[in-house]
Amino acid sequence: MPVPLTVVESAPVSIRDLSNMERAVALYASAMPSSYRYRSADDEKLCAWIVQGAARLGLGELYHSAACASGYMRLWVEDEARPRHTAAHVARFPVEKRFHLAMRTATVITLGPVPDVSAAAMERSDRPVFETAPLDVAVAA
Repeated sequence: MPVPLTVVESAPVSIRDLSNMERAVALYASAMPSSYRYRSADDEKLCAWIVQGAARLGLGELYHSAACASGYMRLWVEDEARPRHTAAHVARFPVEKRFHLAMRTATVITLGPVPDVSAAAMERSDRPVFETAPLDVAVAA
């Protein structure tokens, strides 16, 4: 059963070693305020939040949660996301507004101050996970 992101402190990571979705998940788990509005002078602060979120989650959970988010977004874009997929996504990322803020903000970093993404991160981003809610979870039809 998917669970909301859990915190497991670990060593810092280089932002270049994270895909855009991994950066987004790290921002979701960070201390970034949910009311945050991007300002160009904040690039350093955003990078610090990404590193903080990655450290909070640990790389294993970060990679897995990003793969699940990527899988869900691919299904959603193709209009193939079913209620069981949406339920699993919402269980993992319960605050939808924060999830979308984190995705937009990660993209700003990827298109701006830290555009290069390592080959390993690019390879991980090509391995989405298509997560579903377990059968014992009530899913709206």
